[in-house]
Amino acid sequence: MVWLLLSISRDRPGLLNDVTGLIKARNLNIKNIVGNNYAVLIEIDGEVSDELINAVSNVNGINTVNVIGLSFTVLGFVQENFMKALLFYVMEREPELLERLGYEYGKELIRYVLNSIRDFRDALYFSLRILTALGIIVLINVRFMMGTTTISIARAFDEDVGMPMTKGIIRGLFEAVSNIKHNVRIKRGDSHYDIIIT
Repeated sequence: MVWLLLSISRDRPGLLNDVTGLIKARNLNIKNIVGNNYAVLIEIDGEVSDELINAVSNVNGINTVNVIGLSFTVLGFVQENFMKALLFYVMEREPELLERLGYEYGKELIRYVLNSIRDFRDALYFSLRILTALGIIVLINVRFMMGTTTISIARAFDEDVGMPMTKGIIRGLFEAVSNIKHNVRIKRGDSHYDIIIT
């Protein structure tokens, strides 16, 4: 069992149908699909060949295709209901809990990804694309500079409450692989957010 992680450059009618048709034509079973018009995760039961990956990569609107050879369970939720529950219970009682939960989630995610991708930058980018497929963020770009990394996102699932969980996730992604404490700052742009990690 493997997952395909598709990064979508241009959503269009029939895009998902074209991808699933290629999978079906190879007599592979699709066990699960989750995602949005930015990224999609497809769980496949069977062997995924390089030929299939190349075929999916050539579908109009697909930017990149990666294979995740690890088994995991997708946890989904309705954003509006989830955020209302968090606002009512957590924000009233212990607002720091959201950032701490995000931090632990980010640490576990990057550790999990690093089992198959050893380069931190590649693992970070891969993790951010998984978070995009799950609807937690919408990744635009990642820029690495000397001593600073900037992650640009179009939105985050918790932006209505100041992005405490997103901030924690990002900090966890970075601090899981080093003993260095990182400063995470969120700067709002005209149509996006820059998450600046130093």
